Amino acid sequence: MAKQSYAQKLKEIVESSTIHGMPNILRTKSNVIRIFWILIFLASFSYCIYSVILIIIKYLQYNVIVKMEIVQSFNSEFPAVTFCNVNPLDFSIDENLKNVSQFLNESFLYSNDFNSKSCDTLMTNLLVNELPNLKGFTLDKLLISCQYDRKPCNPNNFCPQRSHYFRNCFTFNYGKNSTGQSIPTENSKRPGMINGLQLKLFIGAPEYQPCWEHRFGALIVVHNRTSPPLFAEEGLFIQAGAETNFILNKVVINKMTSPFSNCVVNVSNRNEFDSVWYRNAFDYSGSYRQKWCVLNCSVTKTIEANVLNCQALGLTLSFERANCVYNLENLTNYYGLCSHECPIECDYSYFNIFKSVSSFPSYSYANYLLSKKSFRSKFPYDNITLEQVRDSVVSLNIYFDSSSFEKIEELPESDFGSLLGNLGGQLGLFLGMSFLTFAELFEIFIQFVFNFLHNRNQIQVKVETSTKPEI
Repeated sequence: MAKQSYAQKLKEIVESSTIHGMPNILRTKSNVIRIFWILIFLASFSYCIYSVILIIIKYLQYNVIVKMEIVQSFNSEFPAVTFCNVNPLDFSIDENLKNVSQFLNESFLYSNDFNSKSCDTLMTNLLVNELPNLKGFTLDKLLISCQYDRKPCNPNNFCPQRSHYFRNCFTFNYGKNSTGQSIPTENSKRPGMINGLQLKLFIGAPEYQPCWEHRFGALIVVHNRTSPPLFAEEGLFIQAGAETNFILNKVVINKMTSPFSNCVVNVSNRNEFDSVWYRNAFDYSGSYRQKWCVLNCSVTKTIEANVLNCQALGLTLSFERANCVYNLENLTNYYGLCSHECPIECDYSYFNIFKSVSSFPSYSYANYLLSKKSFRSKFPYDNITLEQVRDSVVSLNIYFDSSSFEKIEELPESDFGSLLGNLGGQLGLFLGMSFLTFAELFEIFIQFVFNFLHNRNQIQVKVETSTKPEI
Protein backbone atom coordinates (compact mmCIF):
# COMPACT_ATOMS: atom_id res chain seq x y z
CA MET A 1 0.00 0.00 0.00
CA ALA A 2 1.40 3.43 -0.96
CA LYS A 3 1.81 6.26 1.48
CA GLN A 4 -1.23 7.93 -0.09
CA SER A 5 -3.26 4.78 0.55
CA TYR A 6 -2.14 4.72 4.20
CA ALA A 7 -3.13 8.34 4.66
CA GLN A 8 -6.48 7.78 3.00
CA LYS A 9 -7.14 4.72 5.13
CA LEU A 10 -6.21 6.61 8.31
CA LYS A 11 -8.53 9.47 7.33
CA GLU A 12 -11.42 7.05 6.84
CA ILE A 13 -10.78 5.48 10.23
CA VAL A 14 -10.63 8.81 12.06
CA GLU A 15 -13.81 10.09 10.38
CA SER A 16 -15.69 6.95 11.48
CA SER A 17 -14.19 6.86 15.01
CA THR A 18 -16.48 7.00 18.03
CA ILE A 19 -13.96 9.16 19.93
CA HIS A 20 -15.70 12.52 20.21
CA GLY A 21 -14.05 15.47 18.48
CA MET A 22 -11.64 13.63 16.23
CA PRO A 23 -14.04 13.19 13.25
CA ASN A 24 -14.94 16.90 13.41
CA ILE A 25 -11.27 17.85 12.99
CA LEU A 26 -11.16 16.21 9.53
CA ARG A 27 -14.73 16.76 8.35
CA THR A 28 -14.85 20.55 8.72
CA LYS A 29 -13.80 22.79 5.78
CA SER A 30 -13.07 25.80 8.00
CA ASN A 31 -9.56 26.14 9.43
CA VAL A 32 -10.89 28.20 12.36
CA ILE A 33 -13.32 25.48 13.36
CA ARG A 34 -10.63 22.82 12.83
CA ILE A 35 -8.27 24.68 15.21
CA PHE A 36 -11.13 25.02 17.70
CA TRP A 37 -11.77 21.25 17.68
CA ILE A 38 -8.05 20.50 17.94
CA LEU A 39 -7.73 22.70 21.05
CA ILE A 40 -10.87 21.27 22.64
CA PHE A 41 -9.74 17.69 21.95
CA LEU A 42 -6.22 18.28 23.32
CA ALA A 43 -7.59 19.94 26.48
CA SER A 44 -10.07 17.11 27.09
CA PHE A 45 -7.48 14.46 26.32
CA SER A 46 -4.91 16.05 28.69
CA TYR A 47 -7.33 16.40 31.59
CA CYS A 48 -8.62 12.86 30.99
CA ILE A 49 -5.09 11.44 31.18
CA TYR A 50 -4.48 13.48 34.36
CA SER A 51 -7.67 12.11 35.96
CA VAL A 52 -6.86 8.54 34.92
CA ILE A 53 -3.40 8.79 36.53
CA LEU A 54 -4.91 10.11 39.78
CA ILE A 55 -7.47 7.29 39.84
CA ILE A 56 -4.78 4.64 39.34
CA ILE A 57 -2.51 6.19 42.01
CA LYS A 58 -5.39 6.30 44.50
CA TYR A 59 -6.26 2.67 43.72
CA LEU A 60 -2.64 1.60 44.33
CA GLN A 61 -2.68 3.34 47.75
CA TYR A 62 -5.05 0.57 48.91
CA ASN A 63 -7.15 2.80 51.13
CA VAL A 64 -9.94 1.33 53.22
CA ILE A 65 -13.32 2.40 54.53
CA VAL A 66 -14.73 1.33 57.89
CA LYS A 67 -18.03 -0.47 58.32
CA MET A 68 -19.61 -0.60 61.77
CA GLU A 69 -22.52 -2.83 62.72
CA ILE A 70 -24.19 -4.32 65.77
CA VAL A 71 -24.27 -8.13 65.65
CA GLN A 72 -26.60 -10.26 67.75
CA SER A 73 -24.98 -13.17 69.56
CA PHE A 74 -26.69 -15.35 72.14
CA ASN A 75 -23.61 -17.39 73.07
CA SER A 76 -20.84 -14.81 73.43
CA GLU A 77 -17.33 -15.57 74.59
CA PHE A 78 -16.93 -14.54 78.21
CA PRO A 79 -13.51 -12.96 78.80
CA ALA A 80 -10.77 -14.08 81.12
CA VAL A 81 -10.72 -12.13 84.40
CA THR A 82 -7.48 -11.74 86.36
CA PHE A 83 -7.43 -10.30 89.87
CA CYS A 84 -4.60 -9.35 92.23
CA ASN A 85 -4.27 -7.73 95.61
CA VAL A 86 -2.95 -4.18 95.22
CA ASN A 87 -0.69 -4.86 98.21
CA PRO A 88 1.38 -7.80 96.99
CA LEU A 89 2.80 -9.06 100.30
CA ASP A 90 0.80 -10.72 103.08
CA PHE A 91 2.22 -9.37 106.33
CA SER A 92 -0.14 -11.41 108.46
CA ILE A 93 2.31 -14.23 107.74
CA ASP A 94 4.81 -14.26 110.60
CA GLU A 95 7.71 -15.19 108.35
CA ASN A 96 7.14 -12.17 106.10
CA LEU A 97 6.81 -9.87 109.07
CA LYS A 98 9.98 -11.18 110.69
CA ASN A 99 12.13 -11.05 107.55
CA VAL A 100 11.12 -7.52 106.57
CA SER A 101 11.48 -6.18 110.13
CA GLN A 102 14.99 -7.63 110.34
CA PHE A 103 15.87 -6.24 106.92
CA LEU A 104 14.65 -2.74 107.82
CA ASN A 105 15.94 -3.02 111.38
CA GLU A 106 12.67 -1.52 112.58
CA SER A 107 9.03 -2.39 113.07
CA PHE A 108 7.09 -0.97 110.14
CA LEU A 109 3.58 -1.87 111.37
CA TYR A 110 1.60 0.06 113.97
CA SER A 111 4.10 2.93 113.69
CA ASN A 112 3.22 6.62 113.63
CA ASP A 113 6.64 7.59 112.32
CA PHE A 114 5.76 8.22 108.69
CA ASN A 115 9.16 9.75 107.99
CA SER A 116 10.97 6.47 108.54
CA LYS A 117 12.74 4.79 105.64
CA SER A 118 10.11 2.04 105.57
CA CYS A 119 7.51 4.54 104.31
CA ASP A 120 9.44 5.18 101.10
CA THR A 121 7.09 4.50 98.17
CA LEU A 122 9.91 2.58 96.44
CA MET A 123 10.02 0.08 99.29
CA THR A 124 8.07 -2.58 97.38
CA ASN A 125 10.70 -2.60 94.61
CA LEU A 126 13.40 -2.86 97.24
CA LEU A 127 11.76 -5.83 98.95
CA VAL A 128 11.08 -7.61 95.65
CA ASN A 129 14.76 -7.33 94.70
CA GLU A 130 16.31 -7.96 98.11
CA LEU A 131 13.82 -10.47 99.56
CA PRO A 132 12.39 -12.40 96.60
CA ASN A 133 11.06 -15.21 98.83
CA LEU A 134 8.45 -13.06 100.57
CA LYS A 135 5.01 -14.62 100.25
CA GLY A 136 2.03 -13.01 98.60
CA PHE A 137 -1.67 -13.70 99.04
CA THR A 138 -2.83 -17.21 98.15
CA LEU A 139 -6.09 -17.89 96.33
CA ASP A 140 -7.54 -19.42 99.47
CA LYS A 141 -6.76 -16.21 101.35
CA LEU A 142 -8.01 -13.86 98.64
CA LEU A 143 -11.22 -15.58 97.57
CA ILE A 144 -14.29 -15.21 99.77
CA SER A 145 -16.85 -16.42 97.22
CA CYS A 146 -17.26 -16.79 93.48
CA GLN A 147 -20.25 -17.46 91.24
CA TYR A 148 -20.62 -17.61 87.48
CA ASP A 149 -24.03 -17.84 85.84
CA ARG A 150 -25.57 -18.44 89.30
CA LYS A 151 -23.33 -21.46 89.91
CA PRO A 152 -20.38 -21.69 92.35
CA CYS A 153 -16.93 -21.50 90.79
CA ASN A 154 -14.48 -24.35 91.16
CA PRO A 155 -11.37 -22.99 92.96
CA ASN A 156 -9.24 -25.42 90.95
CA ASN A 157 -10.27 -23.63 87.75
CA PHE A 158 -8.34 -20.47 88.60
CA CYS A 159 -5.05 -20.24 86.75
CA PRO A 160 -2.22 -18.65 88.81
CA GLN A 161 -0.37 -15.71 87.25
CA ARG A 162 2.83 -14.04 88.38
CA SER A 163 3.31 -10.28 88.35
CA HIS A 164 6.61 -8.59 89.15
CA TYR A 165 4.87 -5.97 91.28
CA PHE A 166 1.58 -7.57 92.39
CA ARG A 167 3.08 -11.02 92.93
CA ASN A 168 0.30 -13.63 93.15
CA CYS A 169 -2.59 -13.10 90.72
CA PHE A 170 -5.28 -15.52 89.56
CA THR A 171 -7.28 -15.80 86.34
CA PHE A 172 -10.82 -17.08 85.89
CA ASN A 173 -11.88 -18.55 82.52
CA TYR A 174 -8.36 -18.74 81.08
CA GLY A 175 -8.81 -22.26 79.73
CA LYS A 176 -6.32 -23.62 82.27
CA ASN A 177 -6.71 -24.86 85.82
CA SER A 178 -4.46 -24.37 88.84
CA THR A 179 -1.98 -26.94 87.53
CA GLY A 180 -1.88 -25.56 83.98
CA GLN A 181 -4.02 -28.29 82.41
CA SER A 182 -6.55 -27.32 79.73
CA ILE A 183 -10.18 -27.03 80.86
CA PRO A 184 -13.39 -25.90 79.12
CA THR A 185 -14.06 -22.16 79.05
CA GLU A 186 -17.28 -20.33 79.87
CA ASN A 187 -19.55 -18.50 77.45
CA SER A 188 -22.16 -15.88 78.25
CA LYS A 189 -25.59 -17.24 77.37
CA ARG A 190 -27.62 -14.35 78.81
CA PRO A 191 -26.89 -10.72 79.69
CA GLY A 192 -27.37 -9.33 83.17
CA MET A 193 -25.60 -9.24 86.51
CA ILE A 194 -26.80 -12.57 87.89
CA ASN A 195 -25.67 -14.34 84.71
CA GLY A 196 -22.12 -13.02 84.88
CA LEU A 197 -19.17 -13.39 87.24
CA GLN A 198 -19.62 -12.41 90.89
CA LEU A 199 -16.46 -12.19 93.00
CA LYS A 200 -15.92 -11.26 96.63
CA LEU A 201 -12.30 -10.86 97.67
CA PHE A 202 -10.39 -10.38 100.91
CA ILE A 203 -7.53 -7.89 100.51
CA GLY A 204 -6.00 -8.21 103.97
CA ALA A 205 -6.58 -6.79 107.41
CA PRO A 206 -6.27 -2.98 107.31
CA GLU A 207 -3.83 -2.92 110.23
CA TYR A 208 -1.42 -5.09 108.21
CA GLN A 209 -1.18 -2.66 105.29
CA PRO A 210 2.38 -1.23 105.29
CA CYS A 211 2.78 2.54 105.25
CA TRP A 212 4.69 2.57 101.94
CA GLU A 213 1.59 1.31 100.13
CA HIS A 214 -0.46 4.45 99.51
CA ARG A 215 -3.55 2.55 98.35
CA PHE A 216 -5.41 -0.65 99.04
CA GLY A 217 -7.94 -2.59 97.03
CA ALA A 218 -7.79 -5.03 94.13
CA LEU A 219 -6.50 -4.88 90.58
CA ILE A 220 -8.72 -6.37 87.86
CA VAL A 221 -7.72 -7.15 84.27
CA VAL A 222 -10.42 -8.16 81.76
CA HIS A 223 -8.76 -9.67 78.71
CA ASN A 224 -9.15 -12.20 75.92
CA ARG A 225 -8.74 -15.83 76.87
CA THR A 226 -5.95 -16.27 74.31
CA SER A 227 -3.72 -13.52 75.68
CA PRO A 228 -1.97 -12.98 79.03
CA PRO A 229 -3.00 -10.10 81.29
CA LEU A 230 -1.15 -6.79 81.01
CA PHE A 231 -1.36 -5.56 84.58
CA ALA A 232 0.06 -2.05 84.27
CA GLU A 233 -1.47 -1.28 80.87
CA GLU A 234 -4.98 -2.75 81.18
CA GLY A 235 -5.52 -3.19 84.92
CA LEU A 236 -8.36 -1.36 86.68
CA PHE A 237 -8.38 -0.71 90.42
CA ILE A 238 -11.45 -1.36 92.53
CA GLN A 239 -11.75 0.03 96.02
CA ALA A 240 -12.32 -1.68 99.33
CA GLY A 241 -15.67 -1.23 101.02
CA ALA A 242 -17.47 -1.05 97.67
CA GLU A 243 -19.23 -3.27 95.18
CA THR A 244 -18.08 -2.50 91.65
CA ASN A 245 -19.91 -3.44 88.45
CA PHE A 246 -17.96 -3.93 85.22
CA ILE A 247 -20.51 -3.79 82.39
CA LEU A 248 -18.93 -5.21 79.25
CA ASN A 249 -19.37 -4.37 75.60
CA LYS A 250 -17.34 -6.51 73.21
CA VAL A 251 -15.75 -4.93 70.13
CA VAL A 252 -14.48 -7.10 67.25
CA ILE A 253 -11.99 -5.65 64.74
CA ASN A 254 -11.46 -7.13 61.25
CA LYS A 255 -8.66 -5.47 59.28
CA MET A 256 -7.86 -5.90 55.61
CA THR A 257 -4.83 -8.06 54.88
CA SER A 258 -1.91 -7.31 52.55
CA PRO A 259 -1.58 -5.16 50.45
CA PHE A 260 -3.97 -2.95 52.44
CA SER A 261 -1.98 -3.37 55.67
CA ASN A 262 0.91 -5.34 57.16
CA CYS A 263 -1.23 -7.05 59.77
CA VAL A 264 -0.69 -10.62 60.93
CA VAL A 265 -3.29 -13.05 59.60
CA ASN A 266 -2.57 -16.18 61.62
CA VAL A 267 -1.57 -15.27 65.19
CA SER A 268 -1.34 -18.99 66.01
CA ASN A 269 1.62 -19.43 63.65
CA ARG A 270 5.01 -18.75 65.24
CA ASN A 271 6.61 -18.05 61.85
CA GLU A 272 3.87 -15.83 60.47
CA PHE A 273 6.13 -12.77 60.75
CA ASP A 274 9.92 -12.68 60.62
CA SER A 275 10.82 -10.89 63.85
CA VAL A 276 12.54 -11.96 67.07
CA TRP A 277 10.07 -9.92 69.11
CA TYR A 278 7.12 -11.49 67.31
CA ARG A 279 8.40 -14.96 68.18
CA ASN A 280 9.09 -13.92 71.78
CA ALA A 281 5.52 -12.70 72.14
CA PHE A 282 4.22 -15.93 70.63
CA ASP A 283 6.37 -18.10 72.91
CA TYR A 284 5.14 -16.22 75.99
CA SER A 285 1.50 -17.28 75.64
CA GLY A 286 1.23 -19.55 72.59
CA SER A 287 -0.49 -16.80 70.63
CA TYR A 288 0.65 -13.43 69.30
CA ARG A 289 -0.52 -10.09 70.66
CA GLN A 290 0.89 -6.80 69.41
CA LYS A 291 0.48 -4.85 72.66
CA TRP A 292 2.55 -7.37 74.61
CA CYS A 293 5.14 -7.57 71.81
CA VAL A 294 5.65 -3.78 71.72
CA LEU A 295 5.80 -3.59 75.51
CA ASN A 296 8.35 -6.40 75.80
CA CYS A 297 10.48 -4.97 72.98
CA SER A 298 10.50 -1.38 74.27
CA VAL A 299 11.12 -2.36 77.91
CA THR A 300 14.00 -4.66 76.94
CA LYS A 301 15.63 -2.04 74.71
CA THR A 302 15.24 0.62 77.41
CA ILE A 303 16.83 -1.64 80.04
CA GLU A 304 19.70 -2.52 77.69
CA ALA A 305 20.37 1.18 77.15
CA ASN A 306 20.14 1.88 80.90
CA VAL A 307 22.60 -0.89 81.80
CA LEU A 308 25.47 0.95 80.12
CA ASN A 309 24.53 4.27 81.71
CA CYS A 310 24.12 2.74 85.17
CA GLN A 311 27.46 0.93 84.99
CA ALA A 312 29.15 4.26 84.34
CA LEU A 313 27.64 5.70 87.55
CA GLY A 314 29.46 3.14 89.72
CA LEU A 315 26.46 2.37 91.95
CA THR A 316 27.23 -0.04 94.79
CA LEU A 317 23.88 -0.94 96.33
CA SER A 318 21.86 -3.54 94.46
CA PHE A 319 18.69 -1.56 95.13
CA GLU A 320 20.20 1.55 93.51
CA ARG A 321 21.43 -0.45 90.55
CA ALA A 322 18.02 -2.06 90.09
CA ASN A 323 16.21 1.29 90.24
CA CYS A 324 18.63 2.76 87.73
CA VAL A 325 18.36 -0.13 85.29
CA TYR A 326 14.57 -0.36 85.54
CA ASN A 327 14.05 3.38 85.10
CA LEU A 328 11.69 3.35 82.12
CA GLU A 329 11.26 7.09 81.58
CA ASN A 330 12.51 6.80 77.99
CA LEU A 331 10.26 3.87 77.21
CA THR A 332 8.29 5.67 74.48
CA ASN A 333 11.49 6.37 72.53
CA TYR A 334 11.45 2.76 71.36
CA TYR A 335 7.72 2.46 70.58
CA GLY A 336 8.13 3.50 66.95
CA LEU A 337 11.02 1.12 66.35
CA CYS A 338 9.26 -1.75 68.10
CA SER A 339 6.03 -1.14 66.18
CA HIS A 340 7.83 -2.18 62.99
CA GLU A 341 8.95 -5.37 64.72
CA CYS A 342 5.48 -6.04 66.13
CA PRO A 343 2.72 -5.81 63.50
CA ILE A 344 -0.91 -5.49 64.50
CA GLU A 345 -3.26 -8.46 64.30
CA CYS A 346 -5.72 -8.60 61.37
CA ASP A 347 -8.50 -9.93 63.61
CA TYR A 348 -8.72 -9.12 67.30
CA SER A 349 -11.21 -8.06 69.93
CA TYR A 350 -11.35 -6.15 73.18
CA PHE A 351 -13.89 -5.20 75.82
CA ASN A 352 -15.19 -1.74 76.57
CA ILE A 353 -15.90 -1.50 80.30
CA PHE A 354 -18.49 0.75 81.92
CA LYS A 355 -18.08 1.03 85.66
CA SER A 356 -20.53 1.67 88.50
CA VAL A 357 -19.95 1.57 92.27
CA SER A 358 -22.05 1.14 95.41
CA SER A 359 -21.19 0.72 99.10
CA PHE A 360 -20.37 -2.76 100.35
CA PRO A 361 -20.98 -4.64 102.56
CA SER A 362 -24.26 -3.77 104.19
CA TYR A 363 -24.58 -4.08 107.97
CA SER A 364 -26.44 -7.38 107.73
CA TYR A 365 -24.11 -8.88 105.11
CA ALA A 366 -21.05 -7.92 107.18
CA ASN A 367 -22.55 -9.80 110.13
CA TYR A 368 -23.22 -12.73 107.83
CA LEU A 369 -19.54 -12.79 106.80
CA LEU A 370 -18.45 -12.63 110.43
CA SER A 371 -20.65 -15.61 111.21
CA LYS A 372 -18.58 -17.75 108.83
CA LYS A 373 -15.51 -19.35 110.33
CA SER A 374 -13.75 -19.46 106.95
CA PHE A 375 -13.97 -15.67 106.71
CA ARG A 376 -12.94 -14.94 110.30
CA SER A 377 -9.88 -17.15 109.89
CA LYS A 378 -8.52 -14.77 107.25
CA PHE A 379 -7.88 -12.15 109.95
CA PRO A 380 -4.83 -12.51 112.24
CA TYR A 381 -6.94 -11.51 115.27
CA ASP A 382 -10.32 -12.42 116.78
CA ASN A 383 -12.02 -9.14 117.68
CA ILE A 384 -13.17 -7.98 114.23
CA THR A 385 -15.29 -4.85 113.86
CA LEU A 386 -17.68 -4.00 111.03
CA GLU A 387 -15.35 -1.20 109.96
CA GLN A 388 -12.47 -3.64 109.68
CA VAL A 389 -14.64 -5.92 107.55
CA ARG A 390 -15.51 -3.02 105.25
CA ASP A 391 -11.85 -2.04 104.84
CA SER A 392 -10.75 -5.58 104.01
CA VAL A 393 -13.24 -6.77 101.36
CA VAL A 394 -14.15 -5.89 97.78
CA SER A 395 -17.04 -7.09 95.65
CA LEU A 396 -17.03 -7.27 91.85
CA ASN A 397 -19.69 -8.13 89.26
CA ILE A 398 -18.69 -8.58 85.61
CA TYR A 399 -21.38 -9.08 82.98
CA PHE A 400 -22.66 -8.14 79.54
CA ASP A 401 -25.51 -5.67 79.30
CA SER A 402 -26.87 -7.05 75.99
CA SER A 403 -26.70 -10.06 73.68
CA SER A 404 -24.88 -8.15 70.95
CA PHE A 405 -21.42 -6.91 70.13
CA GLU A 406 -19.96 -4.17 67.99
CA LYS A 407 -18.19 -5.24 64.80
CA ILE A 408 -15.78 -2.86 63.06
CA GLU A 409 -14.71 -4.12 59.66
CA GLU A 410 -12.37 -2.66 57.07
CA LEU A 411 -13.43 -2.82 53.42
CA PRO A 412 -11.47 -1.75 50.32
CA GLU A 413 -12.26 1.81 49.28
CA SER A 414 -11.87 0.78 45.65
CA ASP A 415 -11.86 -2.70 44.14
CA PHE A 416 -11.01 -3.66 40.55
CA GLY A 417 -14.62 -3.29 39.42
CA SER A 418 -14.91 0.24 40.78
CA LEU A 419 -11.51 1.04 39.23
CA LEU A 420 -12.83 0.09 35.79
CA GLY A 421 -15.99 2.10 36.45
CA ASN A 422 -14.04 5.22 37.42
CA LEU A 423 -11.73 4.90 34.43
CA GLY A 424 -14.68 4.38 32.11
CA GLY A 425 -16.43 7.41 33.56
CA GLN A 426 -13.47 9.70 32.87
CA LEU A 427 -12.84 8.34 29.38
CA GLY A 428 -16.54 8.57 28.52
CA LEU A 429 -17.01 12.07 29.96
CA PHE A 430 -14.02 13.73 28.28
CA LEU A 431 -13.48 11.63 25.13
CA GLY A 432 -16.71 9.72 24.64
CA MET A 433 -14.77 6.44 24.76
CA SER A 434 -16.18 3.09 25.81
CA PHE A 435 -14.97 -0.49 25.85
CA LEU A 436 -16.07 -0.83 22.22
CA THR A 437 -13.80 2.08 21.30
CA PHE A 438 -10.83 -0.03 22.35
CA ALA A 439 -12.18 -2.78 20.09
CA GLU A 440 -12.11 -0.27 17.22
CA LEU A 441 -8.50 0.62 18.02
CA PHE A 442 -7.62 -3.07 18.07
CA GLU A 443 -9.29 -3.51 14.69
CA ILE A 444 -7.27 -0.59 13.27
CA PHE A 445 -4.06 -2.12 14.58
CA ILE A 446 -4.87 -5.50 12.99
CA GLN A 447 -5.68 -3.85 9.64
CA PHE A 448 -2.40 -1.95 9.56
CA VAL A 449 -0.44 -5.08 10.46
CA PHE A 450 -2.11 -7.10 7.68
CA ASN A 451 -1.58 -4.29 5.17
CA PHE A 452 2.06 -3.96 6.18
CA LEU A 453 2.68 -7.69 5.78
CA HIS A 454 0.78 -7.76 2.47
CA ASN A 455 2.81 -4.87 1.03
CA ARG A 456 6.04 -6.42 2.27
CA ASN A 457 5.24 -9.69 0.47
CA GLN A 458 4.39 -7.81 -2.74
CA ILE A 459 7.68 -5.92 -2.64
CA GLN A 460 9.61 -9.15 -2.07
CA VAL A 461 7.86 -10.80 -5.08
CA LYS A 462 8.70 -7.84 -7.32
CA VAL A 463 12.35 -7.95 -6.26
CA GLU A 464 12.58 -11.68 -6.96
CA THR A 465 10.91 -11.22 -10.37
CA SER A 466 13.24 -8.37 -11.40
CA THR A 467 16.38 -10.31 -10.43
CA LYS A 468 15.35 -13.55 -12.20
CA PRO A 469 17.66 -14.20 -15.29
CA GLU A 470 16.05 -14.31 -18.76
CA ILE A 471 16.15 -17.62 -20.69
